[in-house]
Amino acid sequence: MLHQFTFKNYRSFRDEVTLDLTASTIKELPADVVTDVLHERILKLAAMYGANASGKSNVIKAFQAMTTAVLSSFSDDEALLKIEPYWFSEATAPTEFSVLFSTPSDIFQYGFSCAQGVVIEEYLYQRDKDRIGEQYRLIFDRSATGISGEIATRTEVQTLGRLVEPETLLLSALARLNLPVIKGIDAWFRHVRVIDYGNPRGEMMKGSRLNADRPQNPLITLLEDPQEKARFEAFVHAVDVGIAGLGLVSVGNDLTHDIRHQQRVVAYHRNPKTGELMQTPIAAESSGTRKMLMLYVDLKQVLDQGQTLLIDELDAKLHPLLLRYILIMFHDPEINPHGAQLIFTTQELFTLDKDNFRRDEVWFVNKDEAGVSDLYALDSIRIADGKKVRNDASYGKDYILGKFKATPNLKRLGEMNG
Repeated sequence: MLHQFTFKNYRSFRDEVTLDLTASTIKELPADVVTDVLHERILKLAAMYGANASGKSNVIKAFQAMTTAVLSSFSDDEALLKIEPYWFSEATAPTEFSVLFSTPSDIFQYGFSCAQGVVIEEYLYQRDKDRIGEQYRLIFDRSATGISGEIATRTEVQTLGRLVEPETLLLSALARLNLPVIKGIDAWFRHVRVIDYGNPRGEMMKGSRLNADRPQNPLITLLEDPQEKARFEAFVHAVDVGIAGLGLVSVGNDLTHDIRHQQRVVAYHRNPKTGELMQTPIAAESSGTRKMLMLYVDLKQVLDQGQTLLIDELDAKLHPLLLRYILIMFHDPEINPHGAQLIFTTQELFTLDKDNFRRDEVWFVNKDEAGVSDLYALDSIRIADGKKVRNDASYGKDYILGKFKATPNLKRLGEMNG
């Protein structure tokens, strides 16, 4: 599970901010708190609200930038160059990333800083199970003076350390060695999912999976299993998108004798007059319906495996009740038995209340007059009388009234024209 993600000097964020999923002491929605391998209390949900262009998406992009660098800098010597520093920072100012997370057996903290495509510092700590309290062992530390830490004395690490270029993260290089501790960390980064529903091109690519007849199409694989197909159709019926069933049809000639090469996904709608089922191509469904179908595939994988999912603009093209339905899936211990996490940005206020979120699960992104974004949780806000927001407050209404900031600064058209 993701415990904390900290970053600095990235796109619209100049100063250090932390998205913290460690549970506070508040008592609401206890089912949203999961205890990890070392008994830390971690949250399942985090929802980020804010005005357009406030920087909400940049929180998701920052995590994706860090993950991409970890997984690809060994093979792509320009991976770190693709990281965008704060838009108005000095060229030499470092961008910093740090993540605290747990695997099935351990808790780790990993981070690095870079500038102009070059690693400045990199470190990895592991929670010490043999010591009381939050004590950590240094696995490695990489700086201008070299590599130190527990694995630094290993011959293969020393050799690799001399060969690693300044443009490559050491963790990315170490993943090529058969080191159990590194393999577990690499697997964690690979299993975190990031989806951008605010990117039309990305949405188009995901939508094309519904029509693809490739054998690795996850939707085809799911529909080939009778039990999974039944669960999928139950979900489709529950969200009421008007589809009576889903199926696979054969198309074209199969020269490879693999039937999956000939299959495509279709939907069935019931004729209200005759009761007969009519077959329609998935492309004929609305974009919102197509999004729900692909979202189910992603949600199922995350819920089944207890993974972490980050989604930008989750509410795009979704009815508020459908968004609430998704939140309920993560709340429910029977549907979410492995503590899967959902972190997302949204503008939708129907679900912004105490029935859907704990106060430490609600986050706001606000951009000040200088264009600098900030990130803060609802339970950290002090209102006019100096007290924290109560759990019986109208979160959505108070947010619209500007009590939590992070709302658009609207002006009259006359003012715009001088």
